[in-house]
Amino acid sequence: MSEWMRYRDSVARSGTSAVFVALCAGALSGPASAGGKYVPFDIQNAVQTAGGGITESGYVGGWYMDAGNRNHGLLRAPDGTITIFDVTGAPDTYGTGINGKLVITGEYADSSFHEHGYLRTADGTITTFDVPSSEATAPVAINDGGTITGTYFGPTTWHGFVHSRKGAFTSFDPPGSNSTQVEDINKAGGIVGYGWQGSSASEGFVRASNGTLATFNVTGAQRTEPYGINDGGVITGFYTDSQGVFHGFARDASGTITSFDPTGSTGTSPEKINAKGEIVGGFLDVSGAYHGFTRSPGGTIKVFDPKGSTYTLAIAINSHGAITGSYGTDVNYTLEHGLLTK
Repeated sequence: MSEWMRYRDSVARSGTSAVFVALCAGALSGPASAGGKYVPFDIQNAVQTAGGGITESGYVGGWYMDAGNRNHGLLRAPDGTITIFDVTGAPDTYGTGINGKLVITGEYADSSFHEHGYLRTADGTITTFDVPSSEATAPVAINDGGTITGTYFGPTTWHGFVHSRKGAFTSFDPPGSNSTQVEDINKAGGIVGYGWQGSSASEGFVRASNGTLATFNVTGAQRTEPYGINDGGVITGFYTDSQGVFHGFARDASGTITSFDPTGSTGTSPEKINAKGEIVGGFLDVSGAYHGFTRSPGGTIKVFDPKGSTYTLAIAINSHGAITGSYGTDVNYTLEHGLLTK
């Protein structure tokens, strides 16, 4: 679960009330930038609903927060049917990754709010797991081969891990890293993320399926943080300049890096990249509002927001241009709705 997700969750938990706003499809406007239409989705009596990943066939894996501030996993089918699921006995279950076989992975919290990993197959069977000797396990992504990646804590810091389809664990860290954050995996098992170099500098990495790990930085950047990798090995994420401002980047398979920002951005944060090289993410404008954007392989950037939204979180995009994530309708991150474009 990303830092942004943790932040909104903590804000919602500290709120004094939980309010549900029921939306109908007609409440949102027009075509999205990816060429489709906005399709909101919510769970009855939820205060937050979010899509975390989307398959090529349009299935969305995610989660929602109920009126009691507890989180539950969800699977939304292309016809709009939503299946809710929980790890047995867990007060919180998050769906953070989904593959083409409708296998979902994510984290859940136990009664002491310690994090653990789980795997849910298409038939609904849930298997829990932890990296051996870890104090917390947080899966973030799964590929079609069933390989899961994420981070774990133990004994003193965060490390990357790979969980094979057969259940074997491999731990890894970039050279010189004092804390590792994993973000995405592609079909070939290529993994991206970043390692912290001290308290304020981060360095991007890409790890091949054979374990070979290479680090990289945007020239002159203090922080370089990859968030997505596609099957062609193209990577996207953000970096910070000398003033601490966030900018987006695309790194091709040869290592060439291109910087970009939507017009008017004061901080750009790409999230994921699809098989065609289309990037989805968000950016801040001068007023402090957060908007969604897409970037084509040729560099064309389009901005989008559902009607009435106070912020838009575009989290994932498939090769058909369908986007999932969430959008808010208040300023305290306590009214949040699932977002899908078709």
